[in-house]
Amino acid sequence: MSVGIVGSGISGLHLALRLQQRGVPVTVYSEHDIDGLRTGRPRNFPARFGRTQQRERELGVFEWDFADAQVRHWAVTAHAADAGRPLEFVAGLRPPSSVVDFRIYLPSLLSAYVDRGGQLVTGDHAVEDLAAHHDLLVVANGNRSVRRLFPADPDRSPYTTPQRVLCAGIYHGITEEVPHSLDIHFLPGAGEILRLPFYSPAGRADVLAFEAVPGGPLEAVAHVDADADPAGFRRQVLDLVAAYAPTLRERVDTGAFTLTGPGELAQGAITPVVRRGWARLDDGTCALAIGDAWITNDPLTAQGANLGSHTAFALADLITDAEGPFDEAFCRAASARLWEHARHVVEWSNAFLAPPPPHVAGLFGRAAADKRIADAFVSRFNDPVAMWRTLSSPEGVAAFVADCEAAAPAPVGAQGG
Repeated sequence: MSVGIVGSGISGLHLALRLQQRGVPVTVYSEHDIDGLRTGRPRNFPARFGRTQQRERELGVFEWDFADAQVRHWAVTAHAADAGRPLEFVAGLRPPSSVVDFRIYLPSLLSAYVDRGGQLVTGDHAVEDLAAHHDLLVVANGNRSVRRLFPADPDRSPYTTPQRVLCAGIYHGITEEVPHSLDIHFLPGAGEILRLPFYSPAGRADVLAFEAVPGGPLEAVAHVDADADPAGFRRQVLDLVAAYAPTLRERVDTGAFTLTGPGELAQGAITPVVRRGWARLDDGTCALAIGDAWITNDPLTAQGANLGSHTAFALADLITDAEGPFDEAFCRAASARLWEHARHVVEWSNAFLAPPPPHVAGLFGRAAADKRIADAFVSRFNDPVAMWRTLSSPEGVAAFVADCEAAAPAPVGAQGG
């Protein structure tokens, strides 16, 4: 048996390392070598929750178990549409999430794969040219040349345009009210402003991100050329934070506030999409899609890296347990099995982009009043299946609240940090 994996993101590397553990010969095809993965602008700002970290421990590649690379609390502010008093709560995230720049993370994983004897081929390779060399070809790279093989599935892709326009950078000069915490401000009609600690190539820093509703008041900053006009960009960022997240603006040291380096910024827009999970190639063989080649979620729920890791482990099991050939029937069946988990992530992530229905808004109100509920809600980001079971219906929220109230004694005093 031989498996070829196209792509060196978290999905491809977790799959490669897992199959390597199982004794399956693997070749990773990557656009970049190990040093190349360390360079360039940041492309994303992933949070890897507890279950993903456990898989990394199983792979022997978890190296960031220290405070500067962790989020242990969430400080949530849900602003009211009528400009009334916002709902606020601070919740403990158990276990903490790990927040490590992929320019640190991916080279570490790829180095481990190569050091353990894995074969790495770098360069730009057409998927069609690789299939003949392997029993199974798995595509985990979402670039344009690959996406054409896997057309969008309209039944699973309710959006055809971006629901948020993103502007996120890595900064110095922001302090924390609660150590190792994430701040998120939900702004009806405008989007979200987030601040989170981040372990970057510059060391401990902070990500400040705007997730702007298209056409809303936060969008313009995503179109400012920060390289051409750094002072104007910085001024616009500070003005937006002051206007829409004033408690966060109070913690920005104006004199020290700056991007950690030139280009430490990601701007753009993402259309959430689920693509067909397999493709028939010109020679009659099939390729299976995972990771960015298969599903793109908006980053608001921070599930992209975690879904990629889960999918990789699940697919490794399907590959090693397979009794027949890795043909179209296998690819169809494997993609259907992987969707059983992935659909919960997709449906939750898509729903989170819309205004909250009354039962979800009510849950935020309960969380603001009861720390048991707040802690359990935030910690459920580690379990997207359970999270969507909770949020998808009024009955799910009611059952969740009842479980929280039954599991621990009532808190003394008001909800707080």
